[in-house]
Amino acid sequence: MAHAQVDKPSQSQNQVTQGQRTSASSETRSTNGRIKGSVTSDGGRPVPDASIFIFPVNVGNNLPGAVTSMLRPNTSDVDGKFEITSLAAGAYTISASAPGLVSSDSDTKIYRPGDTASISLVKGGVITGKVTSSSGEPVVGAMMRAVKVREPDDKPLKTRSSIGTQMSQSFDMMLGPFRTDDRGIYRIYGLTTGYYQVAAGGAAAQGMSFGLSSSYDADAPTYFPSSTLETAAEVTVRAGEESSGIDIRYRENRGHSIGGTVSVSSGPTPKSTTVLLARANNGIVETSTVILAGRDTFGFDTVMDGEYLVTAMGTSGNYGALAGPEGISASVSAPRRITIRGADVTGVNLTLEPLSSIAGRLSLVPIQDPDSVPACKKTRHAPIEGIVISTREENKQSGPDPLLGPLGAFKDTTPTEKGEFTIALLRPGVHHLDMQLPTTSMFVSAITQLQQDNKTIDLSKGLKLKPGDKLKGVNVTVKEGAAGIQGRLVVDPDNKPPTMKIRVHLVPAEKDSAEDALRYFESDVAADGSFSFTNVSPGKYWLVGREPSDTTITESDRKPLSWDAGSRAALRLEGEASKKVIELTQCQGVDEYVFNYVPLVRPSTKVPK
Repeated sequence: MAHAQVDKPSQSQNQVTQGQRTSASSETRSTNGRIKGSVTSDGGRPVPDASIFIFPVNVGNNLPGAVTSMLRPNTSDVDGKFEITSLAAGAYTISASAPGLVSSDSDTKIYRPGDTASISLVKGGVITGKVTSSSGEPVVGAMMRAVKVREPDDKPLKTRSSIGTQMSQSFDMMLGPFRTDDRGIYRIYGLTTGYYQVAAGGAAAQGMSFGLSSSYDADAPTYFPSSTLETAAEVTVRAGEESSGIDIRYRENRGHSIGGTVSVSSGPTPKSTTVLLARANNGIVETSTVILAGRDTFGFDTVMDGEYLVTAMGTSGNYGALAGPEGISASVSAPRRITIRGADVTGVNLTLEPLSSIAGRLSLVPIQDPDSVPACKKTRHAPIEGIVISTREENKQSGPDPLLGPLGAFKDTTPTEKGEFTIALLRPGVHHLDMQLPTTSMFVSAITQLQQDNKTIDLSKGLKLKPGDKLKGVNVTVKEGAAGIQGRLVVDPDNKPPTMKIRVHLVPAEKDSAEDALRYFESDVAADGSFSFTNVSPGKYWLVGREPSDTTITESDRKPLSWDAGSRAALRLEGEASKKVIELTQCQGVDEYVFNYVPLVRPSTKVPK
């Protein structure tokens, strides 16, 4: 078992790191309700007339405002600058769109009034080619689409769950629809870097056609070079580059159909149900159909041979009800795996199961006497509405989930001025609340629930939801006076940065905090050995270094060790064995901390015989 050796901080290491609390623009409270920003492209050149979309994180509380932003976006001026005014206190996502340009950042950033947003766009990639019939004649007016199947690092597609991101991507699709011209030539532009499959014709492309039709809609799509979905070739797309010669020999294939019914296990009958047809290997949605109240059957035509997932989501309210005490009434079905092999498939039954919700109140406790603690005098305050509350599932559905995008778009919320919050559209299972705090001076001190017998239970290790549960009375306590650490890890015996992947853990040293999951923190060590912790609750901690075995797991899928009782116990054993304790006081920022790490396996110094 590897142990981490922790050097005692020097006098300079105990100084408050003021830069941690004052330099970030997101930590500046604003009373004017404005967010300024700029849009640049390659080389820092300004992008004029870019469409600027701003969406509240708590979109369920203001869906009309989100739609208005979509239909009437702001625009950048000749210098690429923009200013969004009349904003209420809260948290927002901002994205920009311009013909032929795409975002260079796949991560969703949170902005609050008073922040300055810097949005970088790059020239998108292009796929172009010619579509001809079996006799070599040009195929004219066929709908074209490019389906991204993998990221440039060969990893699965990143889930962009922000509803703002999804809506702005829908706007980008309006640059099409892309069709072949009178020569059979097509050109699809504005593509992000990655691997794509290209299809010509087929009703599956109608999701981008906005009501426009083509004489090839009744055919199953033909994939490059002249393939079914299962044998489609991939096209590499790079930013600013054109992938030419992606020619398709069109196949007049009518495909097959999938049909079935949708039923409800319990709860109200949905006013509308959306049925999705997705690829079984990656969850990419091929097409969808809507069933209105009074009907229970669905069907898909022009489906090619292959493996698919069919799933459904029903709603019995309007999305504006998400902010209400009960939230929207929604239900989903488990995905059904369907195989098409030269024949139609019928009798597919999908059973809708009600989703759950969490409602409660968040309390922000200010520093009682900041003047008594010199380090707290420069604490920056922020409104409670700027705190983002999210949920993470402990046991995600195995395999691809076509509903991950629609459900994930509503997994974030912000409290009202009174601290009230609701998170709806949650699958049954164990969920963990996660807070994105607007300043490093805040920390989460408790997540509890007062039961009917007046007993308070700790929910820091997760909230268990059954189908249709509407869990109420959840109390989240956020306090000011957080501590932080910035440091670097060096590896014995050479005191050099690590060459292996290492994760540093802060483990509570007090016995009465052993089961408080909110007192456990972890941070990946960068290539230069640096690491940092912010929003840490004051107290005594051990620092533990580990060489993780989950390096291939994405950050969104990785489970914190604090969720598991056995992992918490193991971390405490390692921390106690190190006999090195660091005590963090209210508002303290420790800078330039040196962490001596002993590798799990030391290199052999013996000369082989």
